[in-house]
Amino acid sequence: MLIHFPASFNIIFEKGGILNSKMRIHALDEIRGFCVFCMVFDHALFTYGYIFANTFAQNMFDFFAHISPAFAAVFTLLCGISCRLSRNNLLRGLRICSAALVLTFGSLIIMPHSPIIFGILHLLGACVLLYHFTGRFTDNLPAPVGIILCALLFVLTYNIGKGYLGIGNLRINIPVEIYESNHLMILGIVSPFKAYSDYFPLLPWSFAFYAGVYTGKYAKEERFPKWMYRSRVPFLQTLGKNAFFVYLIHQPLAWGVFYLISLIGRSSV
Repeated sequence: MLIHFPASFNIIFEKGGILNSKMRIHALDEIRGFCVFCMVFDHALFTYGYIFANTFAQNMFDFFAHISPAFAAVFTLLCGISCRLSRNNLLRGLRICSAALVLTFGSLIIMPHSPIIFGILHLLGACVLLYHFTGRFTDNLPAPVGIILCALLFVLTYNIGKGYLGIGNLRINIPVEIYESNHLMILGIVSPFKAYSDYFPLLPWSFAFYAGVYTGKYAKEERFPKWMYRSRVPFLQTLGKNAFFVYLIHQPLAWGVFYLISLIGRSSV
């Protein structure tokens, strides 16, 4: 599935307007780094499998497709936590949205049949901006209540793309007519005749983000476990700190590498 954010994305504490890098929650960087690693692996399988028609990569991608949403949820939650620790969420959201637009333009050129119209960057940018404008209201909800409520709403809306709300036999079917157009695609209501890559609509994923926002209350109050403030895996920490840059370059690099491999394969035949 499918980020070092710019400096304003860093998971650091603010006290009196002064950034205190000593209180950085290194475990969050490392968890984000692991999610980035999984994202790169997942996208590489998709690119090689479905764009360059490699059967083995297709099978591997389909196999890992069952667990990749879990990493996407954690990644989105971490972005929500960082909103509590950022000085300027407006600028932060605009930066992400700008990068998302560039990504959309590039995908329309490289893979026009399944472009990235509302991917993970679009989701995060929209959520950060939404939080910037609504935080004064949502922050009034106690953190435990907010986390539980977001978790429930995430589960209830997780299958909206399949035409219903709820889980198991407890479901509410959504009228099929609503899915005939793509006017509500950012909400997860998308036509079955359209194909998008890296698709992360606001429902249910915005609830993972807001669960992070409420979890971020504990981060800002320095109430995370002490072990989370120590660095243990430098490689993952580096990936986590540079996640935004990695996200922007990994797909073009993967496409370029696999294109060269395909050329070499043709020339050797």
